[in-house]
Amino acid sequence: STTPFESPLYTDALTSNSLFYSLPGAVNERRFYFQAIEVTVSIPGIYTFQSNSTIDTMGYFYNSSFDPYNLTKNLIAKDDESGGQLQFRIDVPLESELTYILVVTTHFESITGTYSISAVGPAIVSLTSITPSTTSSTPSKLLTHTLPRKENICCS
Repeated sequence: STTPFESPLYTDALTSNSLFYSLPGAVNERRFYFQAIEVTVSIPGIYTFQSNSTIDTMGYFYNSSFDPYNLTKNLIAKDDESGGQLQFRIDVPLESELTYILVVTTHFESITGTYSISAVGPAIVSLTSITPSTTSSTPSKLLTHTLPRKENICCS
């Protein structure tokens, strides 16, 4: 059996300037701040992603793209508290050469704070902060805040 690789921690923060989505049907605009992180791996296998934060995080894992107007499209895994202490832990099989999106958000609306993501698997994981694009024509304040692209890549 091979020793799993632990990728460098990915660290970021959800702030009042972060992108957000609102749940459909809500009477008042409920803002759930989020960060979309592009995930790629060089070797296929089972990978584990776990959050570490003082805030109650949730993780959503998507195949190829994330549409903030359609939260279930391309969704392949999600978790709320399997990591203990209100943190998510997602174990997911990944293929090499494909793009996945990990969305970090919170259990309750309007919550901000810092977090880190650990990734463990058969190879080092590339985690890159992105701003999701969408073909939806629905006007929204969603994309009024853009964050600079952050690289957090290491070599195996």
